[in-house]
Amino acid sequence: MKKIASLLLALALILTASVVLLSSCSSGEKLYLFNYGDYIDPEVYDMFEEEYGIKVVYDEYAAPESMYAKFVSGTAEYDLICASDYMLEKLIFEDRLQKINFGNVENFKNISEAQKNASKSFDPNGEYTVPHFWGTLGILYNTETVDAEDLKDWSILFDDKYAGRIVMPDSERDAFFVALTVLGYDVNTKDEAQLREAAALLKAQKDNVQAYLLDETARTKVETGNADIAVIYNGEAYLAFENNENLDFIIPEDKTYMWLDSFAIPKNAVHSDYAELFLNFLCREDIAAMNFEYIYYSTPNQAVIDGLDAEVLAEEAIFPKPEVQNTAAVLKYLGAETEALYSTLWKDIKS
Repeated sequence: MKKIASLLLALALILTASVVLLSSCSSGEKLYLFNYGDYIDPEVYDMFEEEYGIKVVYDEYAAPESMYAKFVSGTAEYDLICASDYMLEKLIFEDRLQKINFGNVENFKNISEAQKNASKSFDPNGEYTVPHFWGTLGILYNTETVDAEDLKDWSILFDDKYAGRIVMPDSERDAFFVALTVLGYDVNTKDEAQLREAAALLKAQKDNVQAYLLDETARTKVETGNADIAVIYNGEAYLAFENNENLDFIIPEDKTYMWLDSFAIPKNAVHSDYAELFLNFLCREDIAAMNFEYIYYSTPNQAVIDGLDAEVLAEEAIFPKPEVQNTAAVLKYLGAETEALYSTLWKDIKS
């Protein structure tokens, strides 16, 4: 009986150890990614898992501010995040990111020098981020119902001519960018009086606004003829062209801004080694090409750019003209006090 009991005990210990080991392996073979919705070709995840045995667990958000709220709440832990320039600048300032070991991201060499330099506006030493896509803000419109001459500056969005047919971005920085530009103010102003004036302009505009939306939901409104104008990012406009031949995209002459979305590794990431492996995978030419063909935002991958047809490179809804790039503003992190004011004003506008 003692021998049987000892044998059963040994088997129980082996079984327990096996369960623990299997559980450990299972959790260790997952990469937790936090990103804008539908911002990577889903097939890429399957290819990464097949090649490396690591499953990508994907969580998504709509706007940078909602990303930040969930990220800092601690309700979920991530190994890799994708965010916009000014939000990444904030995360770096708050010491919430870890430096990337670029020795593990050999394919970073494929990223264009132009986008590496652009990253310095929020990551001065190029230590924390890897570019994913970049672009501009402009206006998607229906050519049959909207006069292109009206769209030469942003002020048309505050005119009654297209009342009820306008979609504004559901993003406080984007919406305020438009209002501040119309008022002639610095889009990175911290002046409370100027921001309150911009907020008053946006609030007065509400009667003309059909909806506040972002990305696919915004372009779909114009694609389907339910709206005539949408303030939208350039890549979304190009996707809209595929579904409605009567649409066009314009960047108002008074100003736009350049945005750059990049990946970063949180300071408390459990699997930063998996994150760097995935970053290297994303920077690989074939994978970057897949993502470009899926998203159609401006790719920062020079290896992909070098293989594109001249016709694609000339498409302004994907690759803005050099003169646009050279004069565009860049949104900056404005500090906690100004950020809190933005949030208060935006809630009042939307209420």
